[in-house]
This record gives sequence, C-alpha cells and structure tokens, in this order.
Amino acid sequence: MTHRNRRTFLTTVATAGTIGLAGCLSSVREWRSDGGSPSREKSDDDGDDALGLLGEPIDDFEVLDGWTAMIDAGSLEADADDPYAGSQSARLTADEDTEYAAIYRTIPDGLDLRERSLSLAVAFTGREQLHLSLELFAPDSRAVHTMERTLVGPTDRWTRVDFGTTRVDGQPDLSDVREIRLTARRRGTGDGSIDCRFDDLRAVDRPDSGSVMLLFDGSLESHYEIAFERMEEYGYTGVESVIYEALGDGGRLTIDELHELDDAGWDVAARPRTGSQSLPDMSPDEQAEAIERTNAFLESRGFEDGATHFVTPRNVLGPETIDLVREHYETAFRFGGAPNARPLTDPHNVGFFSGTDGETTKQYVDYAAEYGELAVLHVEHVGDDGFSEAAFVDLLAHIDATDVDVVTATDILEGR
Repeated sequence: MTHRNRRTFLTTVATAGTIGLAGCLSSVREWRSDGGSPSREKSDDDGDDALGLLGEPIDDFEVLDGWTAMIDAGSLEADADDPYAGSQSARLTADEDTEYAAIYRTIPDGLDLRERSLSLAVAFTGREQLHLSLELFAPDSRAVHTMERTLVGPTDRWTRVDFGTTRVDGQPDLSDVREIRLTARRRGTGDGSIDCRFDDLRAVDRPDSGSVMLLFDGSLESHYEIAFERMEEYGYTGVESVIYEALGDGGRLTIDELHELDDAGWDVAARPRTGSQSLPDMSPDEQAEAIERTNAFLESRGFEDGATHFVTPRNVLGPETIDLVREHYETAFRFGGAPNARPLTDPHNVGFFSGTDGETTKQYVDYAAEYGELAVLHVEHVGDDGFSEAAFVDLLAHIDATDVDVVTATDILEGR
C-alpha cells in the first residue's frame, strides 16, 4: 500500500465508531427503549465494558420477548450459564432431525443501519463447524442484505463475529430495517444437533472505504517469483504465512527471499507446521510448543512485526488453541468464507475466503468496497499448477479498479 493510502486507511479506521451518525444512533436507542433489550447501567465487571468495544449493543439479549424461533427451526431460551456479558445469553438449539435453527425479531418502526457494521458474540458446542447468517430485511423479504460467517471451532469459547456482506437481494433500504434474522446451520457434517449461544449484537460506525488483504499461504516460491513482482507493479504488499521448517525445500521460499518481501513492506506471519493434523488434534503441551516455537523463530530472524500475526493450520481452532493464540499473537486468521466488518471487534477471529474463486472473489471485493469491510483473499500456489498467473493478474486489475485500500495485517492492527 502506498504511504498516502496507508495514512488514509489508518485515519479512516481509527475514527470509525467515534463519529456518530445522528439518525443511526437515535434509531438504535429508540428501538431499545421501545421494545428492544433495555439499556442497563454497566459495572466495570460487565464483559462488553471491560473489552472496551466501540459502538453500542443493538440487543444485549437480557430480554428475549422480542425474539421468536422460526417455525420448525429449533428452540430459543435464555441461558444464564457463562454469558458473554450481563446476566444471560440467548441459547438456540435444534435436534438432529431439524434442518437449521433460526430466530428473528421485527422492528415495526424500522431501524436505521446505514453506515453501520454489525458484530455478534457467539459460542457453540457439540460440533466442530457452524455456519451463521445474519439477514436484514429492509424493509421486507424482497430486499434482503445477507451477512455470513463460517466458524471452524473453537467450541465452548466465546468469540465475536464481525459479519461481512455475502449477498444483496433487491435494493435494501438500510435506513428502514424491519426484521433481523439469525440462522445457524451445520457445516462439515450434516448430522448431529445444533447448540449455540448469542450475545451482544452490536453496531458501530463503519469506515468510508473498504480494504483488501492478500494472504499467501504455505511459504511457496511462486509467491516470490510471480506474485511479488506482479503486485509491485501496483505498489501492493501482502502477507506471507511461514511454515519455517519447510523453508529452503524444493518449491519453497528461502530466508533471503522472505527478507526481501519483508523489506518491501510485506508481513511475514506465523503458521505452525502440523502435517496431516490440525492443532486441536495435539495435546495442549504439543500445541503450546508448536505455537511458541514458530513465534520465536520469526522473532529470532528479524520478522518481529509479522510474528504478531497467526495463520491457522488447516483452519481449525480448539478451545486450548485459541487461548494460546490470544496469549502469543495479536491477530489470527482462518477460513470464514466472507469479508469482515470493520472495525474489528475480535482480531483473533479474522476470516478469509478463497482468492481464486473467480467472480465470487471479485463480488466480495466489491462488497468490501461498498460497505467499508475487510476482504482477506487466501492464495496458495500461483502459476500453471494452481491459480494461473493470468487469473492472478486479472484479480489485481479488478482490485485496482475498485475503491479499496490494499493492506497488510500490521496495517489492520494499527488501524484498529
């Protein structure tokens, strides 16, 4: 990213959430006082105040009267066991014979969510993967703004989902949102029950412009030989995830090439080597050793900035893994299948999606530009045996023609 664009990105993101749109904030407050979850005086012990999150809750799920389970789509109940914040969360369940679980609430007078990003605290148990969607009916089913996220663990831990746009049907008027719908679906396997909890649905002012991060996975030589040269033509920098044990092997990057990327402004991020396993398959001690060893290697080789960023092997995080990652890294990336809302409320749950998925990839970049979101594009091999050089060049041209900033993980962290 150029110095001018970098400064613009950091300034824009830093001010997001502090410059309120009067209509947005007043609509949120009016809804909450006229039937939404009531505002409560928060103590220093309350979770969301302690986290220092920007924005304000649209719903804290202290009162569930406004929410209704969809017909034949699971059950909704209050859960006072380990809430994210306050005294309770909303628990949504569905047995193995139910296709999905969904709840909704209506807003008769409409809710103004123009220029607003949405995030939600989520915890789930009993399965490794869960797919979430948040739909805004603005004002009805002919005009729907859909945001999604795939979660691959961690089970039994609260995380925040910064919802990014994946579909727009009709011409939604986000100044007049009349229904909010939350849906949980199985992913990975089609059997078993659904058991998840929601808390602190939050709105914050979003940045005026979107951003794109190019994340290269696997320490592959084609990232240096092809992608680096092509991206320099646009002044773009990227993020290289490093499996340090593989460096210098056939088809892999060398330390000298990593230093050249680093000198050009790229981030050199940590990706532990796990072979055919995911980190949660290992014992807690083995996980800690792999995570700490990779971090220490990068720091010892002069990649201190990149060593604060973590790319999840095989995308799976277990409860012990996320605790270790939060201890040793400032950001974490894994498959999410969608862009991310900004500003980030959970930098350890940044989702990426395939950079090689043709028109879908380009559409998500466009959504990031239109709605001030972060699109993290995941790329492995670039060349004849993978993502062709011609297709990669075409993607760069599309990004260049779109009103987005190209950023690194460090840019995102500093901007936040």
